[in-house]
Amino acid sequence: MGEPRRYNILGTLGKGGFGTVYKAQLKAAPGSRIVALRCSTPRSPGKRFARRARRRARVLGLVRHRAIVQVDGLVVLQGHWVVVMEYVSGVDLKRLMQAGPVPPGVALEIIEEVAQALDAAYRQPGPEGKPLGLLHRDIKPSNLRITERGEVKVLDFGTARANFQSREAQTQALTFGTVGYMAPERMDFEDLPAGDVPAA
Repeated sequence: MGEPRRYNILGTLGKGGFGTVYKAQLKAAPGSRIVALRCSTPRSPGKRFARRARRRARVLGLVRHRAIVQVDGLVVLQGHWVVVMEYVSGVDLKRLMQAGPVPPGVALEIIEEVAQALDAAYRQPGPEGKPLGLLHRDIKPSNLRITERGEVKVLDFGTARANFQSREAQTQALTFGTVGYMAPERMDFEDLPAGDVPAA
């Protein structure tokens, strides 16, 4: 067995209704690196939540696209289920928009990259070879990060749903997401791919 992983919390990256994301230094042989830790805040902790957390982490770990934050796995730290993710430096699109209008050409490039990422997540084959049907369900400027190199990254798949969660779709169609950015389909309780197209 290798040396156990150790995490040194460096700061808070963001907070939401479903948890907190921390910036941390991962210390493990042969070296260390900076990661993001998403610590969930379960509404009803227990075995059921643990199963769902593990399942979601496994699904997100399958998705590979340059514009989607990479998931390294799921760990338990101080009694909390924590998703270990790639740390993405840069600034989110919300802050960029607050600084002034985004040039049309740049905006189109961002939209194209995000659309390709969401399409890749939806079509990504799962363990059985069938598409995951992964829906983000909370696409908004604060969940889109622009790196120093001008790369676009889609963040926070914490409210995502894949095909294996289809039984939750109808009852939770409006539970997840940000109302100001929900598509009309979500307002009609339809949890479909069109729901990842912002209504703004």
